[in-house]
Amino acid sequence: MTALPLQMNVGLGEQQEKVGLLRRLAGALRGVGRHAEAGELERAAVVGPVLELAYARLKGLQQLCLDPPRGMTRAQWKDLACQARNARQGVDWLHNHWYLPTEEGLLVEGVLVLLQTAGQKEHSARLVQTAGEILDRTGSHCVAIALAEEDPLEEIGWHGPAAGPGARMARAAATRLVEASLIRGYGDADEQARMGLVEQARDLALKAAAP
Repeated sequence: MTALPLQMNVGLGEQQEKVGLLRRLAGALRGVGRHAEAGELERAAVVGPVLELAYARLKGLQQLCLDPPRGMTRAQWKDLACQARNARQGVDWLHNHWYLPTEEGLLVEGVLVLLQTAGQKEHSARLVQTAGEILDRTGSHCVAIALAEEDPLEEIGWHGPAAGPGARMARAAATRLVEASLIRGYGDADEQARMGLVEQARDLALKAAAP
């Protein structure tokens, strides 16, 4: 079997960071009784890296087939092409057997649930801080892309006045995310507007936790 080159780097550090965010948000959601949403995040934390590695292997094999190393024999190339076909079947199997929303999309939905919960609570600074930190570490560009690719977020109907500054900040941050999701264009101006609202949501959430 033909060995793959060492330069097939799949960005494991970035993937581990994303898995950490998914698990942290899942823990926060379980803490407020949102077990179904937490379970979806936990599944994504397990399945996401598997799919990422499968894609990376497929891409590496396809690249080697298109640009084989000097000295590769015809028999080795045929073996490589067979591996690439098997890798393609593996990726297709994962897609056919798992519902796989984007990890960023799941993070955005989970953050909105946290902000919605915090907006109804009196002591909510910790929840808002977690939401802000996850938005910050995910990045405004990635969040904006997820908002553009998913259906618009539903407007939140708040019950009663906000019970403190943390709840007010949570409501304001959640409103910015909903507004960002309503921008449906894909031009530069649309993207900048989405990112601007995401950054406002992040800053509001982080400000709520500041002393």
